[in-house]
Amino acid sequence: MSKTPPSATYFFTQVEHEILKSVCAYMVGVPSDAALDIPVITIDTFVKQLPKALRTQLRFALLLFQWGPPLFLWKPCRFTQLDPRDAVKYIEGWAKSRLRVRRKLFRGLRDVAFLGYYSTR
Repeated sequence: MSKTPPSATYFFTQVEHEILKSVCAYMVGVPSDAALDIPVITIDTFVKQLPKALRTQLRFALLLFQWGPPLFLWKPCRFTQLDPRDAVKYIEGWAKSRLRVRRKLFRGLRDVAFLGYYSTR
C-alpha cells in the first residue's frame, strides 16, 4: 500500500498526503476545494522532525481516521468518501469519544491540521 512520497513531501506517501489534505480541510473548517491551499509540505517538514514513535503514531492516526467510518459511523466507505455532513459528524465523534485514545489521536491530527493552516496566515 505504501507508495513513493510525492516530490513535495518527505514523510507522507502520496495516498497519505491526499488523506491529510482532506482531514485538514475539515479540521480547520475550510471548503474542500480550498484544501489545496493547506500547505501539507509544512506539516510534512514538521512531522519529519518528530521522534520516530510520534511519527508512527501520527501515521497510524491518519490511516485509522481514513478507514474508521465503517467502525465508528457505520458507513461502508473511507473518510475521504464521506459527504460533508457525515464527515463533520465523524470528526465530532472522534472529538467527543468515550475512548481516550481516540480523543488523543483526534487532538494530534487537529493540532497538525492547524499547524499547516496557520503557517501561511
